[in-house]
Amino acid sequence: MINSNPFTRISAGVLIVFLVLVFSTPVSAVRVKDVAALRGARDNELIGFGIVVGLDGTGDSQDSLLSRKPILNALERIGISLKSPDILGQSIAAVWLTATLPPFAKSGQRLDITVATIGDAVSLRGGILIMAPLRGPDRLVYALGQGPISGIPKGISRVDALPEEELANLPIGSRMVASVGQVFGGAIVEREIILNLNSRARLYMNLHSPDFTTAFRLAKLINQNLGFRSARAQDAGTVEVSVPDSYLGNTVELVSFIENLEITPDHTAKVVLDERSGTVVMGGSVRISPIAISQNGLNIQVKVPTPNTQGEQGALNEGEILDASVFMLKGGADLKEIVNGFNKIGASSRDLIEVLKAVKTAGALHAELVIR
Repeated sequence: MINSNPFTRISAGVLIVFLVLVFSTPVSAVRVKDVAALRGARDNELIGFGIVVGLDGTGDSQDSLLSRKPILNALERIGISLKSPDILGQSIAAVWLTATLPPFAKSGQRLDITVATIGDAVSLRGGILIMAPLRGPDRLVYALGQGPISGIPKGISRVDALPEEELANLPIGSRMVASVGQVFGGAIVEREIILNLNSRARLYMNLHSPDFTTAFRLAKLINQNLGFRSARAQDAGTVEVSVPDSYLGNTVELVSFIENLEITPDHTAKVVLDERSGTVVMGGSVRISPIAISQNGLNIQVKVPTPNTQGEQGALNEGEILDASVFMLKGGADLKEIVNGFNKIGASSRDLIEVLKAVKTAGALHAELVIR
């Protein structure tokens, strides 16, 4: 029996939820800054090595040199000389640090740090990261990080869930250890990345999703607002902009002006299938060529129906259900009509996903198919 909800069917006591998101309306105009970015204004990744202290017996084991040697070196720098056997317990852990340095970040600004264990520590909960440098690909130090670890979920550790002997027998994948955390605002920028825009005679706008049509439209839009030949599309992903004389030395104002222009981006037709959840996401520009489909006793025909202008017996009208398992659509139908056809004959989301893959293989689905 087909539920009145077109996206839900109850069969053999099992509830099958079929979620389809269809973007069938034309794309409205958006700001240029939402589809493109200035070349050079990009994030830069930072990495580092550090030591977390103050752990309640969940740090690296006594035999781990990853944390023992660095902490001894750190103590020696402040005038305390110890040997490895003098550091007892499991209160420290060696960690790997990552952070993102945004464009135009200035000295003194703070960044978030992600911290992950690299030794055999079980949990970072309650620990404090001691001062550690964060370096770029050029090995220069761009920030210094320090602070308490947070964002640790409640997980299994030697002290808060299981006895040590039981924990040792657990498979590694089932321990649910809290081995990754964050230090919010824990890094301070010490070195800036200089990007002098005002000295440039040309700018380059890079599209987030390269597309020849969108690049052409962006160049045309800039020319309409700044003057003929101010911009040209270099390729599907880049638009070159010559800085007009009126903006020389004031490029920031020019970039702001361009970013706030409105453009209608183009895109390729795409269908995304999530086989685990039964979700189908599609664009309104997806089209289907004439094809006959049969799946588990269900049949859908996509073709140009014979007009029933003379009252012929057996002629079919678009969208007509022949019986409980047959539905017909016209050639060139969009994917939304295919989905509606499956709903009318009570097909499941699994049926639709299998059919879409077969239709793509047959060359009748005119869209990129992404399967997750």
